[in-house]
Amino acid sequence: MYDMVATCTMAKVGDCGLLDETFCANLILNSTLNISIADTLTQATIAMSRWYFTELRQAVRNLWTPQPHYTESEYPDLTSKTFVITGGHSGVGLAATQLLIDKGAKVVLVGRSREQAKHVLDELPEGTYDFAEADLADLSTIRSAGDYIVNQYPEIHGVILNAGIAFKPYSLTPQGHEYQWGTNVVGHHALMKCLDPAVIKTAHSSAPGSVRIVWVSSSAVIISNVPGGINFDDMSYKESQPSALQLYSQSKIGNAYQAYLWSKNHPDSGVVSVSVDPGNLKSNIGRHTPKTMTRAFEYLLYPSKYGAYTELAALLAPGVEDGDHLIPWGLKGHLRNDVDEGRRGDKGEELWKILEENVKQVGM
Repeated sequence: MYDMVATCTMAKVGDCGLLDETFCANLILNSTLNISIADTLTQATIAMSRWYFTELRQAVRNLWTPQPHYTESEYPDLTSKTFVITGGHSGVGLAATQLLIDKGAKVVLVGRSREQAKHVLDELPEGTYDFAEADLADLSTIRSAGDYIVNQYPEIHGVILNAGIAFKPYSLTPQGHEYQWGTNVVGHHALMKCLDPAVIKTAHSSAPGSVRIVWVSSSAVIISNVPGGINFDDMSYKESQPSALQLYSQSKIGNAYQAYLWSKNHPDSGVVSVSVDPGNLKSNIGRHTPKTMTRAFEYLLYPSKYGAYTELAALLAPGVEDGDHLIPWGLKGHLRNDVDEGRRGDKGEELWKILEENVKQVGM
């Protein structure tokens, strides 16, 4: 919801030096999250050391993004195709669901509770969707949802791993993962373990590059003050508890790693795996965000449908290649340099091994 609000704010703070802008932006944001000035300065200094001009320009660009260029008028006919969207019943996910349905697709939504989503599902055309219940924060609920999907839909033409949680106060999942990391990263890894066979099989019988996995990251990847973006020494921060913003940033960096690592670990799959920064959006992902922060940054946010345009460009647009990172509203962008290097090197290999072990512990 509030992707890179710290960076976004620096465009508003006046004529100060770049480090001062970074500090001011983080201070405005962190004051709403009860983070000390010393910690704010540390965040700003370390983040600044990773910024090249192009990274700064890309982050600030999200404030005044040009109109989307790949929208429903350019989408192909999707009749007889099936897509899976986590969190597809609310916010950006719901907007993406509606756009796909309008083009004839069947959409399988993954969410915690069909009953809680009933008021939304009742508004969708009958026969255009299905719903699989899974709580991404609890790995024990995911296998049954994944098995249901692949048994009912042996062909899956694309997956958008859209669901997420942001700024939740520190807590642990039932399996002991930091909550944002467990939901946004580990939960999606587990779900894809279930969907992999159907997705790969579909890719082998489809047009090259047409079957895709979209891992929804964020421009908040620039916030983490850890080299490579992920704290491998204490991934769930059980020894120390940083701000909810730092934890969110780490989880979204994890998603960017996953986009690259999935393809690396599934060579010759024929599937295109990409990450996206959907944009600064009005969405319920920030439901744990302090109200003061919500009011402060409301004027920087775009409608959820714009985020769906980013996700669906990654899913459907011509010219999207394996490993791409798309930014609002569907243009090719780039990741923070140390994050991109990390996922392509030893850190990436280490993360994949950790995630595989995480899901193995629940029999997956």
